[in-house]
Amino acid sequence: MYSELTKFHATNGHCRVPSTSTLGQWVVRQRFLYRQYPNRTANSSLTPERISKLNKLSFPWTTRSEQLWQERIGDLMEYKRKHGDCMVPRKYPPNEQLAAWVATQRKNYNRREKGQPSPLTLARIQELESHGFVWSYWDFNLNNFQ
Repeated sequence: MYSELTKFHATNGHCRVPSTSTLGQWVVRQRFLYRQYPNRTANSSLTPERISKLNKLSFPWTTRSEQLWQERIGDLMEYKRKHGDCMVPRKYPPNEQLAAWVATQRKNYNRREKGQPSPLTLARIQELESHGFVWSYWDFNLNNFQ
């Protein structure tokens, strides 16, 4: 499969293979094994040599979704440094993507609280809360007003 990935990389200039293909499933498996790497068993197929070969292709060890999450967390921390809180308004012209992302996290949190399907995991909730994220913009403003 590695040789197929090198061909894909040569053609496309990256290693972000759609997960719907056989090669894509192999890529997903490499990421999974990499996350397990510090605790790997002796019979793991992910060897230091394979990691090195994949790194030479600029292999992305995180998914695009994970990468975007980390970028938005970084944006949120920048906002907090400037404003002292994580209360990004719905309309925030300096970073409209951050404003939309924050609104989406609140929406997903509310869905989760209601028992509805939500992509927001407990780990991500805890990460946001560790940075001082507030789930209800209105409750925050009401508490600060009193």
